[in-house]
Amino acid sequence: MKLCDFCGFYIGSEDINCRNCSAPIPGRQVVEEPKVEFSTIKKPTPEKIIYSKPKGKTYYFIRRAVVLLIIVGILVAPQTQSLVKGSMDYWDEINKPYYNIPESIEITMVRNFTIYLEDSGYSDYSLVLSKPGERPLWPQQDTGNWQTVTDISTNPQYQENDEGRMEWANRLEGDERDYIEVEYTLTVNTIRPDLEMEDSGNVEDIPDGYEMYLQDEWLIEPSLPEISELANQMTNGTNGNVIQILQNIYNYITYNYTYEKSSIPKSCTESMASLYGDCDDFSILFASISRAAGIPAWLELGRIPAFIDNRGGCDLRDWGGHAWVNALVPLKDGNVTVVNIDLANSYFMWMPPYRLSDWIDDGNGDNLQSYYYLFSSKGTAKATYLENTYVSDCEITGNLKLEEL
Repeated sequence: MKLCDFCGFYIGSEDINCRNCSAPIPGRQVVEEPKVEFSTIKKPTPEKIIYSKPKGKTYYFIRRAVVLLIIVGILVAPQTQSLVKGSMDYWDEINKPYYNIPESIEITMVRNFTIYLEDSGYSDYSLVLSKPGERPLWPQQDTGNWQTVTDISTNPQYQENDEGRMEWANRLEGDERDYIEVEYTLTVNTIRPDLEMEDSGNVEDIPDGYEMYLQDEWLIEPSLPEISELANQMTNGTNGNVIQILQNIYNYITYNYTYEKSSIPKSCTESMASLYGDCDDFSILFASISRAAGIPAWLELGRIPAFIDNRGGCDLRDWGGHAWVNALVPLKDGNVTVVNIDLANSYFMWMPPYRLSDWIDDGNGDNLQSYYYLFSSKGTAKATYLENTYVSDCEITGNLKLEEL
C-alpha cells in the first residue's frame, strides 16, 4: 500500500495525484508534447489601378490662363489698388525715421544762488541777471510769440539797473551768507519757419535801420582783414542770396571747428588760430563774418539743458548758459524775417523749445560784455557764489515729426 508523501492518504495504483490533497505522485506525471499550431498566410489583395487618359497641353494652358486672369483682375480692381497703396504708405510710415520734437513746453525754472566769502574779511558784492521776457523782441521779426513768461518771483526783491537787468547788492562779513532765489514760469515754442533758399532776397534788399548790427562790437569784429577775406569767400558764387551766404558761413564753422567748452569768450582771431570753441565763440565768429558780408547778425543769450529726456514726460536737467545767432533775411516778397542759428547744436534756421532766452544783443558792446560778468566782488575778502538751477515743473504740448533736423 502506498501513502501520499504530503498528507499520508492512501494512493491507488492508477492515481496520478493524491485524492485528498491533489499533490502529484512522483514518477506518475504525464508528459505532454507541445502543440504546434499552423497559421495560414493571407495573400494581399492586388490593388486595383484605374488608368485615365492623359490630358493634353491645351487643358493646362486654359487652366493657368484662367488663374492668371483672376489674379490680374483682383490686382487691377480699384479696391485692391487702394488697399495696396494704403499698405505701402503705412509700411513707409512705420519704417521712416523721425525726430520727435515737442511743439511747445511749459516750464517752471528755479535758480538758487548761495553767496559767501572765500576767506576772512568783508566784501561788497553785486549779482546781475537778465530778466527773461516775451519773444520775439526787436530786432526779431517773428509774427507769433515763441516765448511767453507768465510768472516771475524773486526773494529777496531785486533792483533794476540801467540796462533793465535784475541786480542784488550787499556786504558780507566773516561767515555770513546770502541766499537769492529766482523762479519763473514760461512757455517756449519750437521755431521752424517754412523757408527755402529760393525764398531769400539778396544783400542789397536788406532795409535800413540795422546798421548797428553791421559794425564792430565787443569781440564781434567784421572789420578784421581775415574776417573780410572769409566773407568774400562765403559770398562767392551766391549772387548775393542771403540764405545761401548764411548757409556757407554755417558750413565753414561746422566743418572746420571743434567744440570745446570755455568759460570766457574768445576773439575771432583766437578761435581761427585754434580751430576750436564753444557756443559763444562760434556765435561771435559767425556774426563777424555775416556782418562783413553785409548781413545784420547779433547774439541771443540764454540757457539750455545738457540732459533732455521726453520719452516718459519732460525731464530737463543740468541747465547752463548758451549763445546762438540771429540774422536778418530779406524775402523776395518784400518782407523781412529773422532766422535763428545754433552752431553748437547744429540747428540752422530753426530752434527746438528746449531753451530760455535771457537777453538779445542790443548792439551796445558794453552791454554784451557785461552779460558775461554777472558777479563782482570788492573788499578785503573775495566773495563768490554757488548756483543750483533746476526745473520744478514741466509740461509738453504737441509733437512734431521731423525727418531731418
